[in-house]
Amino acid sequence: MLLEHAVGHSFRSRVKRVKYIYIIGGTVVILVIISLVIFLPPYFEKKQKQRDRSLGCLQYRQMLKESEKSYALNPNGKKWVRESMAAEGLRKDFGCTDINNG
Repeated sequence: MLLEHAVGHSFRSRVKRVKYIYIIGGTVVILVIISLVIFLPPYFEKKQKQRDRSLGCLQYRQMLKESEKSYALNPNGKKWVRESMAAEGLRKDFGCTDINNG
């Protein structure tokens, strides 16, 4: 009887310990997720603004303006197509914000 009581008590204390570990672990995971949701968007926005100020993105915007001028002068020509393709390549290479889509 005494042995059963000791074994039962030991088992219950282990179960309690495991419960506390799961509660603490779950709380930590939830706090990390909340922190990421709060702090990551401003971080990514800041990094995008830094990329948009780079020389490559400046070249992208200039090339896009040139293609728009060429299109206004001759919509059926090939020059504006080449310039807009070059601008799109620069945008992709340097990770610039797409001016035409926001």
